[in-house]
Amino acid sequence: MHLIIVGAGRTGKHVIQEATKDGHDVVVIEKEEKVAGWAATHYDCMVIQADASSMDALKEAKAEKADALIATTNDDAVNMLVIMLGKELGIKRLISSVTDEGHIRLFEQMGVDTVESPFRLNGQYLYRAVQRPSVKDFLDLGGGAEIIELTVKKNSPIAGKLIKQLHKENLLPKDARIVAVKRKTDIIIPEGDTALLEGDLVAVLSKQGATEELVHVFK
Repeated sequence: MHLIIVGAGRTGKHVIQEATKDGHDVVVIEKEEKVAGWAATHYDCMVIQADASSMDALKEAKAEKADALIATTNDDAVNMLVIMLGKELGIKRLISSVTDEGHIRLFEQMGVDTVESPFRLNGQYLYRAVQRPSVKDFLDLGGGAEIIELTVKKNSPIAGKLIKQLHKENLLPKDARIVAVKRKTDIIIPEGDTALLEGDLVAVLSKQGATEELVHVFK
């Protein structure tokens, strides 16, 4: 994927690290000269020292072929302007951090795919939003294991099925277990006879994390 990451600070550097480690084509736009220089010497990616709220900077980053734009600065006004420009340029996925949680709704109204608050943000959340957009949240347990939240979609092969059927029909990976189901305002501790319904938010414990095999059955 061609990813444009705006900001190489506390949050941005974690996104850059994960994205370059996975071999994506990464372009970083960072305004501060010292921070831009540090990113250029520590990561295998193109670094543009410029103000990302400039259309020229995004065009230099080849926005026309970008799969995602990830804004990670600590200035909500800058992130918002960057997202607006990205939308104008037709970038497919728009992802942003937000410093003031009161601004989250504004970002959502702009069509941002994922907005994350820095109170729980470590960079992985923003990168995961690019990798697996259907994953609502996750908790890294170490060793590759994660607890992942996924929503049951209308046409999902597991919609309407009992949990015991999922294992019998091998619909879930062998190393995955459903540990909780949120249905509207109710939290359900699932048993074999618990049915999964369209719209349920399901917490899954997976030893291998959010694999494509696991995510696919919820779509």
